[in-house]
Amino acid sequence: MHPEMIRVMADQHIGDLRAEARAGFTAKLARQARKARRNRRTADPLAGVRVPDYIDGTFHDGEPASHGHHVETVR
Repeated sequence: MHPEMIRVMADQHIGDLRAEARAGFTAKLARQARKARRNRRTADPLAGVRVPDYIDGTFHDGEPASHGHHVETVR
């Protein structure tokens, strides 16, 4: 067999091995990320953040809005 053909075949084989190694490494990283997400013991940092319900910064705590409170409209 011609030496140039042997070199091309070896290059293809090495390329295939490198692609397989990259795919295996990527799969391993994905497994590690999924496992870390499942085993996360800390709370979500945004879980405790309360966002005001109204523009004036007040919160609606389940009470009806017309509970005798006077609401002033800003014009």
